[in-house]
Amino acid sequence: MNEDVTFYITRHGETLFNLLEKSQGWCDTPLTQKGINVAELLAKGLRHIKFSAAYSSDSGRAIETAKIILSVNDFQPIKLQQDKRLREWSFGSLEAITNKDFTQILAQGLGSGVGMRELNRQLASIPQIIVNADTTGWAEDFQQITNRIRSVLTDIAHDVLSKGGGNVLIVTHAFLIKTIVYCFAQERMYEIEKINNGSITNIIFHDGLFKITSVNDTHYFEQGDLTSCPSK
Repeated sequence: MNEDVTFYITRHGETLFNLLEKSQGWCDTPLTQKGINVAELLAKGLRHIKFSAAYSSDSGRAIETAKIILSVNDFQPIKLQQDKRLREWSFGSLEAITNKDFTQILAQGLGSGVGMRELNRQLASIPQIIVNADTTGWAEDFQQITNRIRSVLTDIAHDVLSKGGGNVLIVTHAFLIKTIVYCFAQERMYEIEKINNGSITNIIFHDGLFKITSVNDTHYFEQGDLTSCPSK
């Protein structure tokens, strides 16, 4: 009987562009002090979990968050592996524009209001709107995004299973995590308004199937002592 693989999928800490309310896909900015604090709190919340493997996207904000988490883990240190398939969506020429302008472009494409819940409901339609608005040819359609998500999670799951199963840390990005939920538990999209920095989404891989068991769980970093972290 095969062991299970349990994924602990988290969003990186707050970044400069998050603070400035700018779109951030394949472009990258560093963690703010608040982002570092949240990563430190999450590290404390996860420190008693033994990870068989740890992965992040190749974006600096994800790498930095992952290293903070692993730095205080109670178990033998493991090597952080980077995989570009865990990157955020590529926004092409819409990278680094204001969130307000980004939302206006999506609203024009959808022909309706675009509150967070409406964006989640129509998630599969959004990449094509970005592709249509992009002038660089770098933006991805929904099939490209879901293909890389399914391939990276499947590859990681089978690799960890071949070594006996266990827990896997993944540090990635907000739209990518929403897409993971859409792929494997579309009926749970209503639970999401936004993916919080430092929240955990759990997936179990069992008998060849992915099952989402929690979405946007913030209790891991909330149980930390905020006063013990340096202030901005």
